[in-house]
Amino acid sequence: MDKINSMIEFFQNMTQEKIIDIVIALIIAGIFCLLSSSFSYLVIKIFKWKEKDKSKIKSNAFYHPVKAAIIVLGIYLAILILNLPKDVMEFLDKLLEIVIICTVAKGLSNIFEPNSLLMQKIEESNRVGNKTLAGFIGKIAKAVIYIGAGILIITNLGYNLNGIIAGLGVGSVVVALAAQDLAKSLIAGASILLDKPFVVGDFIQTKTYEGTVVDITFRSTKIKTADDTTVTVPNSKLAEEAIVNYAKMEKRRYNFNLKLPLQTNTDTIETIINRIKFVLVHNKDIIEDTIVIGCNSILQDGINITVSMYTNITPYADYLNFRTNVNEAILNIVDSEGIRLSNPSQDVYVYKQENKEE
Repeated sequence: MDKINSMIEFFQNMTQEKIIDIVIALIIAGIFCLLSSSFSYLVIKIFKWKEKDKSKIKSNAFYHPVKAAIIVLGIYLAILILNLPKDVMEFLDKLLEIVIICTVAKGLSNIFEPNSLLMQKIEESNRVGNKTLAGFIGKIAKAVIYIGAGILIITNLGYNLNGIIAGLGVGSVVVALAAQDLAKSLIAGASILLDKPFVVGDFIQTKTYEGTVVDITFRSTKIKTADDTTVTVPNSKLAEEAIVNYAKMEKRRYNFNLKLPLQTNTDTIETIINRIKFVLVHNKDIIEDTIVIGCNSILQDGINITVSMYTNITPYADYLNFRTNVNEAILNIVDSEGIRLSNPSQDVYVYKQENKEE
């Protein structure tokens, strides 16, 4: 209120000299406003003197904040000519300091904008390579910058931070208790983005969920299931379960059992094993040194032959086609030998009690 009264008194005591001072002040402020772009360009050019492209200089993170600061500086210099009361000038001095703090904070935060050069390098780097993680880093950095700027402004205005910090401490406890699940999901989301157990496009399987990952955010992950529905899962739930990522598979294992009838002679068994092995070895989709085939057991209902192999085919649809081709080839071998695979059998004895009339 005192500052407003001082300003009113200043204009009430207006003289011709003061009017001239006001005109000069307006001219100075106008010049700074008109030349702010050029001044800002020169300031950035001093630090980027090797840069020849004007568009890159104007897209610099500090270009617009410096431009705004130059305009404010021009207005401040214009006000100095007016010889305003001391308390008003003290207020304007603080205001200028706040503008400088905000300018620096805005320039630093612009460095972490999604389209900035730094963030593009982070996205393209092999270590990160993830837009979601890059955005997470940018938001954390900007939050730290603005919090620091806020603390400097509050201190500059003469407020005691101890009471504010104590109040925030009590409030943060309440907020933390109310947002425990959200905090867990955020921490789990950061862990997923850093550890990369899966990325968008991977087919994953957990104890509860199975499908293709379509989106990863700080709080949740969206999975498209086999029936074409999208499930949004909190990251805290995913972090608690074991995750099988089929997209990271380099090879798949296929194994099965053939049960031949007990009356099959040893020569036929050996012939079937050799023919199956021949077919598998000459299949280009099978890793040759992983083929295992042999008669591993004799059961009550048949002779069991185990076949195991690995293939480089990892996409699920292609893997199913591979299994189909292998199965058909083996069934043709068994049929050509005149053998019918044994089925599980069970003997059932029925006890019939006859009623005798006395």
